[in-house]
Formats: sequence, C-alpha cells, structure tokens
Amino acid sequence: MVIALAFAGLLLLSNLPLISDRMHAYLSSVPLALAGIAYAALQLRTRPPRGTLFKRLLLSATFVAWAVDQLLPAGRLATLIGDAVIAAYVLDLYWITQEQAAAVNSTSDSGHRST
Repeated sequence: MVIALAFAGLLLLSNLPLISDRMHAYLSSVPLALAGIAYAALQLRTRPPRGTLFKRLLLSATFVAWAVDQLLPAGRLATLIGDAVIAAYVLDLYWITQEQAAAVNSTSDSGHRST
C-alpha cells in the first residue's frame, strides 16, 4: 500500500507538460492495480467471513479493473469496463451504508432497552 501511495503521488506530478499521455495512463494505472492487489492479499490473509470476503474481493477486483480501464483506448470495451467499475463502487457503497445503518439501529435499539 505504501508503494501504491507513492505512485499516487507520482501520478499527481505526472500532469506536468513533459509527461506523455501514454506514460500518464501507466502512472494512473499502477496505483490502482497495486491497491487492489494489496487489498485482496490482505483479505486472503485475514480470512474474514465468506460474505465479507466476497464483498472485499469484489472491491479489490474493481480497483484492478479500473487500472485496466486506464490503459485501454477510448471505445466500447473501455466504456463497458468503466461502467462496470462504477456499478461495483455503487454496490460497495450500498453495502457499506446498509452495514452502517444496521449498526446505528442496533446501537439505538440497545440504548432504548437499557432505559
């Protein structure tokens, strides 16, 4: 993850005029791929429950797909992968909000029982 952060910082510097568009595509792809791969490795190492593992591996795969999308030329395939990435991020955010809402409701319910 530290390497991914370093590449993300380098990505910001790659907006200088002396960096080619192709090099910029690689520089934008690398931190995404590294973050996705590192997160997947962490999940496989920590072994969360199966449902949680599935969700987290989907998120890590989404980062890798986004990295691939950065390298593709504009066209139908790039659009399809980009749309799939957006859909996966929206799904992940939905799952997160559902979990947080359930936690808030659980805390709220336990607070009412003690009074």
